[in-house]
Amino acid sequence: MNYNGTEVFCKQSGNGKNAVVLLHGWGASSAAMDGIYAYLSKNGRSVFAVDFPGFGKSDFPPETWGVYDYADCVQYILNESGIVRPVLVGHSFGGRVALILGARGIASKLVLADAAGLKPKMSLKKKRAIARYKAAKRKGKILPDAGSADYAALSPAMKKVFVRIVNTHLDGLLAKIDVPTLLFWGKEDKDTPPYMAKRFHKGIKDSGLVMLNGAGHFAYAERGDVFNAAVRVFTAKTE
Repeated sequence: MNYNGTEVFCKQSGNGKNAVVLLHGWGASSAAMDGIYAYLSKNGRSVFAVDFPGFGKSDFPPETWGVYDYADCVQYILNESGIVRPVLVGHSFGGRVALILGARGIASKLVLADAAGLKPKMSLKKKRAIARYKAAKRKGKILPDAGSADYAALSPAMKKVFVRIVNTHLDGLLAKIDVPTLLFWGKEDKDTPPYMAKRFHKGIKDSGLVMLNGAGHFAYAERGDVFNAAVRVFTAKTE
């Protein structure tokens, strides 16, 4: 599908009614959520998945994009596909997009799996790293180890998009979510630590939190059996 000149890859199982929409994490593609896609399809659910621009089979987005542009893109695609009041399932970056769309009132339910989007706590180590980076930048130097692995793997244009996204905090949207929300988290998540799960849980009034021992940032895949069953039960009333 084309969104403002950007080709976006989508796939769908079922007729779209009460669809479960899968939104993958940064650096991945819809294929990362093939487990839940296949499981729900096998159990008679309508499922829709998208490759975010810049990943998978989709075109790269303009370098001016931020997270709200991604949300606008997904909302347009859902409208064009005739998908109304879907269940949005977002992992990590996909959770950012799901949170924005949920705050806009277009979803019937949300599933946020190790979701990103909240302002992180600033550790002393992080503060020192930022100070070191800024000092080097003032001197016109580039530190070879600056930035995360996700950042380092990106093209120059996508780095601009990434920086804009990680510096957009969505804490203020939590109170605007008024639909049932399932929070699914790995207790060993280092990217979006458990304290974020607790903040999501506290900020979203109708939310339930599932924390899994021994699972990390990809808890939905590490414990696909638990996640798939939980999503199926949680969304059963929308069928």
